[in-house]
Amino acid sequence: MTLENKTDIFEQSRPRLTGLAYRLLGSVSDAQDIVQDTYLKWVSYSGPEIENSAGWLSRVCTNRCLDQLKSANRQKLDYIGSWIPDQIQTEFEASAEEQLEIASSLTTAFLLLLERLTPKERAAYLLHDVFSVSFDEVARILDMQSANCRKLAARAREYVAKNNVRHVPEKQHQEKLLKAFQGAIKTGDVEILGTMLRADSDLRADSGGKVQAVRDVIVGDDAICRFVQDILSHAWSEMTIRTQVLNGTLALLIVDEGNVHAALSFGYDAKDKISQIYIMRHPEKLQQMTSARGVLSTSGAISWG
Repeated sequence: MTLENKTDIFEQSRPRLTGLAYRLLGSVSDAQDIVQDTYLKWVSYSGPEIENSAGWLSRVCTNRCLDQLKSANRQKLDYIGSWIPDQIQTEFEASAEEQLEIASSLTTAFLLLLERLTPKERAAYLLHDVFSVSFDEVARILDMQSANCRKLAARAREYVAKNNVRHVPEKQHQEKLLKAFQGAIKTGDVEILGTMLRADSDLRADSGGKVQAVRDVIVGDDAICRFVQDILSHAWSEMTIRTQVLNGTLALLIVDEGNVHAALSFGYDAKDKISQIYIMRHPEKLQQMTSARGVLSTSGAISWG
């Protein structure tokens, strides 16, 4: 097989591999690096003929991600403040109904919940439930028995369902909630916002210790409203606020003199109330967010623009 043929085969799988690696790692740069490593292994492979190229690529990519997770988890132990997965601007090649389904596997709340699973639970669940890989193929990718892969995915599925992190409201309702949050920042009036928060909602910020941001998680609707009124409104009321689709859901960008100062994304409960608020302040993550645009297909694949 020529290099050109190998490259053509790989490029057909690249968006899918990227979507898988990003969900496994929560990092754009790490996902891109691992997909590129997978490509290099593919084009340099000179062993017996590979009958299932897509399966071979998935196995190499997944296992590179599992290795990366071991070192990433150690690094997060020393992280200053809250760690939030990289956020990406997203566009869709799908119907409105399909957009909600895809977004449900990209929300910040979902990606953070995956962090609480073991790496192999995470991989088995994503491969089967998000990317529709058969358990026989998952078993080959993870080098495990099919029955054990089913158990891993079942445990992960139960945990995800219990925490209800894959719920995404209709776009019109998201717009209503974001309008209330934007109004609270601009005016300091949090009355309407307070009615849209769950009583046990929480707010966290990721600055990586590089810029000023709240380091502790703020829990409870009253505490969040006070924080918005006393801190965010005073700091951001004169800045420009824009709406942007991040990870499949509507988010707010706080822009100061043309530069993105912060990005706010949200998690929702089954009753469409705000249950989580995520504030991205990490300068490097904000920079990559504005440069990495993901185009999503109905398979969950991501093509970087």
